[in-house]
Amino acid sequence: MSTLAGGPRGLDPLLLHQSYQMNGGRLQGGHALSNHHADSPVSTKTLSDSNLGQAAEGMQLRSSRRRPRVPDWDSFYKNGQPREQEVIVIEDSPEPARDHALSDYSSIPNGLTAVSSSKKRKLDDTASQSTYSSRQVVNGSSSKGSPTESYRPADRDPHPTASLAHISTNDANSRTGLKRKRTRQNITNGVEPRKLRADGSRSVYGEYRGLGRRATKASDVAVRVVRDDVHKDKKVKLDDDDGHYIVIPDTDLANKYRIMKLLGQGTFGKVVQAVDRESNQLVAVKVIRSVQKYRDAAKIELRALQTLRQNDPENQYRCIHLRDCFDFRDHICIVTDLLDLSLFDFLKANSFVPFPNSHIQSFARQLLTSVAFLHDLNLIHTDLKPENILLCDAGYQTFTYNRRIPSSQVSAQRQASQRKVLLSPEIRLIDFGSATFQDEYHSSVVSTRHYRAPEIILGLGWSFPCDIWSIGCILVEFFTGDALFQTHDNLEHLAMMEAVCDARITPHLIQKVNKMSAKNGPNSAAKYFKRQKLDYPTTETTRASRRFVKNMKRLVDIIPHNVSPFMKNFLDLLEKIFVYDPAARITAKEALQHPWFKEVARDDGTEAALIQEKRIAAGRSSGTASSACHDSQHG
Repeated sequence: MSTLAGGPRGLDPLLLHQSYQMNGGRLQGGHALSNHHADSPVSTKTLSDSNLGQAAEGMQLRSSRRRPRVPDWDSFYKNGQPREQEVIVIEDSPEPARDHALSDYSSIPNGLTAVSSSKKRKLDDTASQSTYSSRQVVNGSSSKGSPTESYRPADRDPHPTASLAHISTNDANSRTGLKRKRTRQNITNGVEPRKLRADGSRSVYGEYRGLGRRATKASDVAVRVVRDDVHKDKKVKLDDDDGHYIVIPDTDLANKYRIMKLLGQGTFGKVVQAVDRESNQLVAVKVIRSVQKYRDAAKIELRALQTLRQNDPENQYRCIHLRDCFDFRDHICIVTDLLDLSLFDFLKANSFVPFPNSHIQSFARQLLTSVAFLHDLNLIHTDLKPENILLCDAGYQTFTYNRRIPSSQVSAQRQASQRKVLLSPEIRLIDFGSATFQDEYHSSVVSTRHYRAPEIILGLGWSFPCDIWSIGCILVEFFTGDALFQTHDNLEHLAMMEAVCDARITPHLIQKVNKMSAKNGPNSAAKYFKRQKLDYPTTETTRASRRFVKNMKRLVDIIPHNVSPFMKNFLDLLEKIFVYDPAARITAKEALQHPWFKEVARDDGTEAALIQEKRIAAGRSSGTASSACHDSQHG
């Protein structure tokens, strides 16, 4: 969930740390109730998608004595993609158990308090929302011999923001059971396949060319008050004792919307799925608690959303858009499109098996484009994480995997026999409750713990570069399936950074910390250093903490850079992101020009794109084609 950092001055940021969805057990303010990954990550030697030649996903790894041959796919496909593609597909297994370089910052550096550490990250379903458990498989049958393959996580509802994506039906050639089937994927059907993008995707994601004009900052958004003509004369209790709106399905929310069901709730309020009576479209409505501090925070979020909409009316840059807002019975209601699962929820439903390399590259391009746009608007998101990146359509195809899963830990081991691969990697960035304008008040602590930049922990102030550090953490998580920095303690977090970056924290940053401590009084970060070095471990450091930090792999060992130019450039980009000094960290615009985005990874992500393209072509011929995301425009 997000920290409403730009909220009313003086509010406790921990109390305002909310979002559109539940966060798999993470407590607000960057603390955690539990860890969101079910298994410990893997260990030993990492095997990448590119290394295994994933165009033939059904092939199992040979004996460990034999080194897998690396096909030269660029040479193999030098004359273009085949008109007919052979893909190995298997049926679904049961669902997993529920279970700018800048030198000045406008923030006011305050001290950070260390929290007790916790190492083991395990899935705690009690902390998750049960509201995502009512999804039903459409056009699927469980009878033997009939199509049963679900292209969505079957126990998940769409996420509470953006228009509902369509459930894909399974391929006519698939059969029940776990036996692998060779399915002839005829690509033509009268439609020539489009040329692959550099990331192997077939969806066209527009390049970011900048605003081309001066950004306009929205003023306070006028929230119209809607009278309740139904209950004005009735003594009906519509709020609970904490100020939450009592959600009753099939009732009106103002005159324009009819509530379908509750999607989620948190400290900020509740999110419901509703029908817009005027457009007959499904929407998500965030109903804020009838408590003044949450109402004030909602108005700040509305201002950020309005700034996004007025600078990108056609939503080229893939940020969630405001459709409507109103005040109903003292509840501010924020209406947005209804999207599908978050990338975290998809990972969770996929037993935290990592994404294909082609999809990681596609996510990175889209996310960096959105963040470059935000930064041009003078906005800092401050809470980038997989929970706040939503899919337009969570439809998937299951592929064989049969390999060890990459890991950021030396001693951990994890293996998977198959994985679900998205048919479309198109995403939207959500949750602007914590977005902060660069020239306005900055709270001292922002970002969820695992994605927090070093300058925030050190109390040196923060700006645009903190978003870039978060993106680096996210990309590594997509590659391993597990969060990179699994800690809840500041000193341990800094020690883990030094282990991953294989470098000590920059001396001049330590000097800044010490100078600030001498000038402005005690700085809590100064106690983490002794003789210009990180003072870790200390006599108070637990054995578990020492062992956990010692087990952290270097970034160069997490990413198998010597197997292909794709992985070499991926590592190079990450090394430019994981730079302690925010002024020297790569910017979003610079990152988009990195050579990595010119590399191609042909894997089961690109095979899934071929399957999706065939279905879209078939849909066009039958008159049922539709896009994954519906970005409706509203004046």
